[in-house]
Amino acid sequence: MSRLAGKVALVTGASSGIGNAIAATFGREGASVVVADVRRDPKLDTERSVFDKLDEVGADYTFVEMDVTDPEQIQSAIDTTVSEFGGLDILVNNAGIYYQYTVDETPLDEWDEIMDVNLRGLFLCCKLALPHLRESDNGKIINLSSILGLVGAGNSGAYCASKGAVSNLTRQMALDYAAEEINVNALAPGIIETAQNAEWRENDPELLADWQASTPWPRFGQPEDIADAALFLASDESNFVTGHILSVDGGWTAR
Repeated sequence: MSRLAGKVALVTGASSGIGNAIAATFGREGASVVVADVRRDPKLDTERSVFDKLDEVGADYTFVEMDVTDPEQIQSAIDTTVSEFGGLDILVNNAGIYYQYTVDETPLDEWDEIMDVNLRGLFLCCKLALPHLRESDNGKIINLSSILGLVGAGNSGAYCASKGAVSNLTRQMALDYAAEEINVNALAPGIIETAQNAEWRENDPELLADWQASTPWPRFGQPEDIADAALFLASDESNFVTGHILSVDGGWTAR
């Protein structure tokens, strides 16, 4: 079933982890996909390339090197999307970073970096993509928030602040663009096994035990769990859904 046939999607942070899975799923479902990332190769050598996955299903795709903190690179990526595929229907703001600090211990440069990537970068991508999303018959914006954009957590001051802002910016944009029928929603992943948290999962048994205790479901999530939810939000099936933060967290936020 090709739920995204004829659609054009730009996915940021698409070489690794959740972005990799979303881009591959969109390609499988018939979308033309722009894989946007600061690196072409996955963060982990063990992770399968998104390009192999897209080739396997015969998807149309291209790669653009893009840093979401650089407006010129974002504009170039959007221009490439439109010139190669004729428009833009779906923007997935997946690129993000995470550092662990309490507020008093947070280095100022790392606070700024998290805000630049997780929040300002998302804002810039939306701002520059919206003129083209307005031209789409069914424009969709999917932001990646987090469970830590809905609830607090220890040693995560800057990250919680950035993702909380993403959640509420999603609601705000949903109101601004509802009359134009542009859906704006967000996903709030729980603990998903990706390269971003591999070191903690492997080397911090106390943190791992805390994550397990906080996740009622008997396993952590996989990137494909988030990709399936993103597919729903990108498809026509979600046309009356906007301003929603969809938790995909194994019950973390249900407690």
